[in-house]
This record gives sequence, structure tokens and C-alpha cells, in this order.
Amino acid sequence: MVAIREMQITDVEETSRVLRETMLNSWERFEKGYYPRKALEFDINHNSPEVLKQRLADPQNFNFVNEENNSIVATALGKIIGESGLASLGWIGVHPSYQRRGIGKALMQRVVEHCKSRGCHKIILYTMPVLIHAINLYLTCGFVPEAYLRKEWWRVDFIKMSLWLED
Repeated sequence: MVAIREMQITDVEETSRVLRETMLNSWERFEKGYYPRKALEFDINHNSPEVLKQRLADPQNFNFVNEENNSIVATALGKIIGESGLASLGWIGVHPSYQRRGIGKALMQRVVEHCKSRGCHKIILYTMPVLIHAINLYLTCGFVPEAYLRKEWWRVDFIKMSLWLED
């Protein structure tokens, strides 16, 4: 069984490390030649321990981690947009050593539960067409492609995917 919990202030260093290692691995395996290295570096810096501490201070943010053997191995970060009923999943990642074990799906289920409990009617996320494993996870969890965004960020194509939540 996968145990997902809310990230704590004591988790930020390790969560940042896992994010960095996961992003670098994904870039090397799938995104290199598609997503600029400068964009990857921006993403890594945007998930520093200092930024994660700031995220924890904002009650609109949700920050979940999976811990195995006393180590953070996965995280999901997002935000509920005020009282609009819209939630945005900004990042979900499982350390490469722990992928293909159902952790990503468990994180997604926790995000959905949280967003439902906060009265959200929709969750959105953005992904790149080269991230086939991620897209398959999102489809399995009920997300559907809503828009193809040509040359969106960093002049790279993205896909906006959405999940409408039942009332």
C-alpha cells in the first residue's frame, strides 16, 4: 500500500532533491532535444527548498509526498485558485528508482480527493507530448486532453489536460 501524506517543513530539503533528480532524469530520458536545458534549470530552481517553504505557507497550495523507508520518493504540488472551484496540478513526480509501482496513481488519487474536499469542480495540468508515460497516467486517472498549446512555454508545445470532478 502506498502512503501519501502532506509535505511538512522538515521535508523540503529532501523533496527538493527528489524533484531535482526526477526532473533531470526525465529530461535525459525524454525531453532532451525537445525542452531547452535553460527551461529545465528554471524548473529546478523554482522547486528549491526556499520555494517549497513558501509553498507550504500558502493555504491555497497542496503539497503531497510519498515516503518509503524513511525517504521521500515522490511528490505532487498544486494550487486551488481561490474560490473558483479550479485546481491546477503543477507537478507530479516519482523518483526514477521507484517508478512503475503505482505511486504516481496513488498521488493522483490523493490530489483528486483533496480537490473534491475543497469544493473543486475541475483539475487542470500541463504536460509535454514527449512524456508518454505521464500522459498515460493522466488518462488512466480520468484526465482528458482539452487543448494543444503550440509553442506555449519556452517555445515548446504542451498539452492541457483536465479532469472534471463530480458534485
